[in-house]
Amino acid sequence: MDKAEGLTHNGSFEEAISALDEALNIEPENETVLIRKAWYLSVVGMANESAKEYERALSFLDEDLKKNASDAEAWEKKASALNSLNRNEESIKAYEKALEVFDQRIERNQLDADAWMGRANVLLNLGRWDEAHEAYDEVTELKPQDYNVWWRKAEVISGIGDINESVEAYDRAIGLIPANDTDELALAYASKSENLASVDRWEDALEAVNKSLELNPRSSTWWHFKAFILTELDRKEEALAAFNEAIGQNPEDIGNWQWKASLLVEMKRYNESLEAYDKAIELAAENNTEELAQTWFSKASALNKTGRNEEATDAFQRSLKLYDEAIAENPGDVSLLEAKGRVLFNLERYDEAIAIYDHILETTPSVEPRLTHITTWIARGDALRALGRNEEALEEYNKAIDMSPNFSTAWHGLGEAQRALGQTHNASMSLLVAQKLGYEE
Repeated sequence: MDKAEGLTHNGSFEEAISALDEALNIEPENETVLIRKAWYLSVVGMANESAKEYERALSFLDEDLKKNASDAEAWEKKASALNSLNRNEESIKAYEKALEVFDQRIERNQLDADAWMGRANVLLNLGRWDEAHEAYDEVTELKPQDYNVWWRKAEVISGIGDINESVEAYDRAIGLIPANDTDELALAYASKSENLASVDRWEDALEAVNKSLELNPRSSTWWHFKAFILTELDRKEEALAAFNEAIGQNPEDIGNWQWKASLLVEMKRYNESLEAYDKAIELAAENNTEELAQTWFSKASALNKTGRNEEATDAFQRSLKLYDEAIAENPGDVSLLEAKGRVLFNLERYDEAIAIYDHILETTPSVEPRLTHITTWIARGDALRALGRNEEALEEYNKAIDMSPNFSTAWHGLGEAQRALGQTHNASMSLLVAQKLGYEE
């Protein structure tokens, strides 16, 4: 299990799964190993295999709970597995049962730090943030020298939104980790870096991830994250060097090649980007049609920018065929339909794209924050504008802006439609807003 965890720090999830298989040869009914394996399988896109492992874990957990219904940890594991299977109502009931058991333990012994920690974790998973915060405060008072407690508290407070208190908790955790435990220190600094990046404190995040990489320079995952931070800081050459380092540590990681290719496109180094996209396509599994479709789409966009339009059209066609295969496998996946609409738009098949967008708007439930509706209105507006139907396009962009005024693409589309209709002043104002929101071609 330790070997598997170490492998994941370098992004080697397939090897980590093999290590967990070795663990299961020793203890085939170990629910913790099964749940972790299921999670790793989902990370590498093996959804069916992942579901089977979750179901196996649930069967063993149910047997355990028949013998001991007061096993709070078993209820927690069951809740986690159910949640991963999107059986949300059952998951909530299992978490509530775990909470009930932890509370009974605390009633018997107010100094039971493990019960307080269990209560805090369950409250966190139930979305009861303030109560979770209070419970973690109790744990840090009972176990002030336990770095795991401070670390967990830092993650929770970050979720609540108090970044300064969260950073202080991370620093307390880091100060308590033994100096010779470099792997754990590296992880703590990396976690702190993610926390800082989540609130756009990019320089601080870079400092933290650099400390992580000083301790563990062989982590492909954190070289990738460093590259991401440097991209946000617009330090593109350094970001490219970090992606190359990530690839050097794990050359089989498709994500690193895709991100590198995307960065090269931003740097207008299109030929190099095409080489990176080709490497990503070479590494992608043949049955992962969605990933292949997205990579062919990105390659096609890069080909367009080099003026190789016929090759771009062929690449878009390949992407469209792959998206059709993916949709046939998962007909209810709205993200696949949206992606197919984008491909049709780039192939100038605008009416077909609009038909896709209409289908999405008609069949997708109106659930907050309605991101699917917003992005679909914008895409529909783009297709209508391409057909010269600018009045109708205005309506779509305005719907998106009314729902969420922070989408630069909506303001840009609105400005272009207004300009086409001769509304010069309105167009200049809309395009200015798009620019202020960070719109890029």
